[in-house]
Amino acid sequence: MIDVNDSIRLIEHGAMAIVIPGESPSGCFPVSLAQNTSRPKSDYDLETGCLKELNEQQAAYHNTELLKAIKKLRLKYPHVKLIYADYYRPVIDLIKSSESYGFTETPLKACCGKGENQYNFNQSEVCGMPNVNYCQNPSSFVSWDGVHLTEGAYRHIATSWLKGPYADPPILTAHSTSNSLFSSK
Repeated sequence: MIDVNDSIRLIEHGAMAIVIPGESPSGCFPVSLAQNTSRPKSDYDLETGCLKELNEQQAAYHNTELLKAIKKLRLKYPHVKLIYADYYRPVIDLIKSSESYGFTETPLKACCGKGENQYNFNQSEVCGMPNVNYCQNPSSFVSWDGVHLTEGAYRHIATSWLKGPYADPPILTAHSTSNSLFSSK
């Protein structure tokens, strides 16, 4: 069961619009990938290179349950704009189509890190520690430090939430749209 008590508390304190973010695909972050390098190839999504189990059984499951909870909240509080902000799909989109968004480096590789692996991530030598390198052009990377995305990646996500298609309803149109979650789907 997804805990939406914080949203309920905000509503009870008078909130009229709330953005509720979903879970990102943690199986696509260098921290997860570098810690699981001994897994068989069948554990990875062929199209993205991400760990299927972390994405499908954790993040995607969480988001499905969160959407159900938001639907219930929308029925209970029809006067409140509840906006679902999807982290999962825009990150997958960035990974699948990174070059079309201007990210020229491998999308599963961290800009800042000292990993002796394809992900440039080492839990013992993380970004900010002495002798840990950072790239000269962060805007060409999707991942900043293996855990967080770069400014450019977050810009893509923010734009997709403000204007669509990865927020329901898109934040900039929330004042003029109905409150039904994916009603046409």
